[in-house]
Amino acid sequence: MRPAATILNFDRVYELQMSFKGKNYEWIDVTDLRHTNGYCDLRALAVIRKRLKGRRARPIAFFGTGNYHYVTHILLSDIEVPFTLILFDHHTDLAEPPCATITSCGAWVATSLQRLPLLRHVVIIGTSPDLAQTIPSRFRSKVSVFAEGGPDWTEPSVKQAVISAIPTYSAYISIDKDVLREPDAITDWDQGSMKLGQLLDLVKLIMTHKDVRGMDIGGEYPFSLARDFGRCLEAARINERANRRILTVALRSRRRGASPSASA
Repeated sequence: MRPAATILNFDRVYELQMSFKGKNYEWIDVTDLRHTNGYCDLRALAVIRKRLKGRRARPIAFFGTGNYHYVTHILLSDIEVPFTLILFDHHTDLAEPPCATITSCGAWVATSLQRLPLLRHVVIIGTSPDLAQTIPSRFRSKVSVFAEGGPDWTEPSVKQAVISAIPTYSAYISIDKDVLREPDAITDWDQGSMKLGQLLDLVKLIMTHKDVRGMDIGGEYPFSLARDFGRCLEAARINERANRRILTVALRSRRRGASPSASA
């Protein structure tokens, strides 16, 4: 049986989420790599890409805390058709890359737009309105933003606008749980106001209308013995519940081209 998802073990956070243990998940260990927290050079990216090659799991991955969100760039790089990235994130991740040989958790979207010609558009959902105003001018024609604080995400007009903003049939969904309000997720970044039910509803909508080539989920709370361990356990419990619900929606969306079905 094909594993349900890949667990990218950068930071051991999923070791506290008990439902991810066992044969249903394919764990890929990258804890031995240095200089990967927040920033990652192209040599380390190449090692991560090599370890991802040949994974048996469905093209759904969990990547840990938001500090490792740049791994989405690798997962996007193997898509072989024109596609749109749909990013649920309280941040745009469109900062200028630090240099030509390094990307970061805050710049990977810019890196992807620069380096991946088949990435035709990016739709960012749930970002801070202030950050939405900071998108570099050279990317604005390729980015659509649905910032928090606007109309209700459940309104039909909003849903239609989201689908209309995706110009390609193929899409990839990336979720940083810092887009969610704290009762639904706990991260160590500033968080948004989206409810988990609203996120799931939008994911189902996209997967109904588009050929979703893959999905990744992150935004965990860091695990450290130097932190309040009780807080770590509480965060793991809440985040595990959100992760399981997101994964269930991804696996149950059954329509032609609707569920993650192609190697990402």
